[in-house]
Amino acid sequence: MNRHNLQRFARFGTQASLALAVATALLHPLRAEAGAFQLPTDNAAGWARANAGGSLFTDDPTAVFNNPAAMAFFTGPVFQATGTGIRPSSQFEGSFRDEQGNPTTGGNPNGFGKFVPFPNMAFAAPVSDRLTLGGSLTVPFGLASNYNPDWQGRYFGTKTSLQSIALSFSAGFKVNDQLSLGAGILGQRTKAQLNTTLDPYGSAAALFGAPILGAPQSGDVQLNVTVKKSFAFGYFLGAEFKPTQQDSLGLSYHSRVNQTLGGHYELYGSDAGKALIALAPTVFPNANLPVLNPNGETPASANLNTPAFASIDWLHVFSDRLSVAGTMKWTQWSSFQSLVLTSNGQTLVNLPQKYSNSMMYAVGGDYKLNDQWTLRAGVGYDETPTNIISRDPRIPDGSRRLVGFGFGYQATDHMTVDLGYQHQFVGDTSVNQTNQVALGAGTMNGKFNDHGDVVSLSGTYRF
Repeated sequence: MNRHNLQRFARFGTQASLALAVATALLHPLRAEAGAFQLPTDNAAGWARANAGGSLFTDDPTAVFNNPAAMAFFTGPVFQATGTGIRPSSQFEGSFRDEQGNPTTGGNPNGFGKFVPFPNMAFAAPVSDRLTLGGSLTVPFGLASNYNPDWQGRYFGTKTSLQSIALSFSAGFKVNDQLSLGAGILGQRTKAQLNTTLDPYGSAAALFGAPILGAPQSGDVQLNVTVKKSFAFGYFLGAEFKPTQQDSLGLSYHSRVNQTLGGHYELYGSDAGKALIALAPTVFPNANLPVLNPNGETPASANLNTPAFASIDWLHVFSDRLSVAGTMKWTQWSSFQSLVLTSNGQTLVNLPQKYSNSMMYAVGGDYKLNDQWTLRAGVGYDETPTNIISRDPRIPDGSRRLVGFGFGYQATDHMTVDLGYQHQFVGDTSVNQTNQVALGAGTMNGKFNDHGDVVSLSGTYRF
């Protein structure tokens, strides 16, 4: 590395570090939902292309996290900040019933329906003709569903939120003009909240065989669990091969991140219901009911391992104006089989998930109108990992058909602004469950009608 490149990289790293520190503060209130709870780590251009092409387009800063091998072909230092808003929507049609078969009281709100913002940031700088270093702040996983505590489906979930923030550092090395390799490490901070309503009299009726102690729904108790993990670590790898001057092929892999989240739970609501919950393990010693503390905060923990994923990306440059790209992405959701909450060595809640591995396919591209304006569009299909066994109001997810479009504007020789929009067509997703006895033993049968909108804005500065 020559002295000039070292000084330039040091100045750039100082500026980017300050920007990343500001973004960390802004990330704290993040809550978002998309595709189970995995979020594409894309900029506005990527969302407009329906997430096609990965980071193979020229000097795309998302390569820092998505495929660090692509950084090796950067022509100079680059910094990018992206703000993205996701608005999922999910409306239930069907019935919720208590343990006795009576309709559950309450309304039927949309547990989503609001735009939720989150940022992504990245910087990269060549330090020699072959080596480029970079850092990023991304949000690879996020989820939020928030229903009224007295809604019809409260015994299947009221509030669920998850936010994973990844700070990564990576390097891309150019082997020759056709091949580059990359690698990176990430530290992931995760916070989760799981709220649900318990129906103690419904549980008692299921265990006694009749509502002897009281009618179901007459003594609701809210269980709120909050857990987090400061940092868990993972790695990612990438390669890019250019078989011709017009074609680029990218391969990337991101490891699973194992996390044990620690925190607490609390119970709120009916005093009679809380007393019954505290007494239940003694009255029904063979029912495997958890011993819950009805008063104050109590330690709780959960294992939440975010899955590994891999992508194959392709880019073909037809001319100076037209480029077309495609992507296939695999996510190892089969590693997410259950969500288990524990306290003092005992299981509080065991929610089976039984997720399956999923694929995403997308095709999109750019058309350059002139030196200032670029148009973008793309289509895709994203499989859901969920199934009717585990699908519930927390993540009423279905396979998505993606349509995106947007534009880029070259404001100056150094500054580019991009705007992207994506609509996700989901449609009806069926649900059919009988709740666990500990949660009230009620039933849910119907469907959720889902769709989503994404709006993204990026600013890119090339030094």
